[in-house]
Order: sequence, then structure tokens, then C-alpha cells
Amino acid sequence: MSLQARFKFFFWTAILAVAILSLLPIIVPHELVSWQDKVHHSVAYGLLFLLAICAYGYRFTLWRIGVVLALFGLLMEIAQSMTAYRYGDPLDFLANISGILLVGIAYSLRGRRS
Repeated sequence: MSLQARFKFFFWTAILAVAILSLLPIIVPHELVSWQDKVHHSVAYGLLFLLAICAYGYRFTLWRIGVVLALFGLLMEIAQSMTAYRYGDPLDFLANISGILLVGIAYSLRGRRS
């Protein structure tokens, strides 16, 4: 299996995991800080974006990959709002976008050191 095929496998496995975990009933973990959930969202979508770049960056622009992942995050928040045990949070969606943006900026700046 090629490296790119492995990245595609990891990306789609991660997408499936995020979708499932997003729609399961909430398990309230002990939070150290009130914004811990937002950090989880940002890290998760940043990693999804990085995997997507590794899997599909040769075929699609960073912009397109980022928009598709942001739409996926929006759909997950809408789906959560349709369950009896979860709720959609606009701040979670913004945290998703922040992870995508941070990784996108870091990826774009790679190799531009002076």
C-alpha cells in the first residue's frame, strides 16, 4: 500500500470516527478549563485537515479541502442539534474552523524560513 493510500485510509477512518463521536450521547469528562472542548474541536479538525492535505493535497487546493472540512463540521453541528441528547454549538463550529486555519497557515508557511 502506497503512502498516499495509507493517508487516505487514515483520513477516512478519522472522518468516520469524528462523525460517530459527534453523534454519540455526551460523556461529560472532567474539564480542567471551561474551553477545553473548544481545544478538542480545534485539534481534531486541524488533524483532519492535515490528513486531508497528505491524502488529497496533490489533487485539490488547500482552500477547497479546508472549505469541505468546514462544511463537514457545520453538518456535524446541525446533526447534533437534531438529536435529543446533543446540541449544535456555533462556538464549536468556530473552533473547528480555527483548527483548519491554524494548520493551513502553518502548512502554507513551511519552507518560507529566511
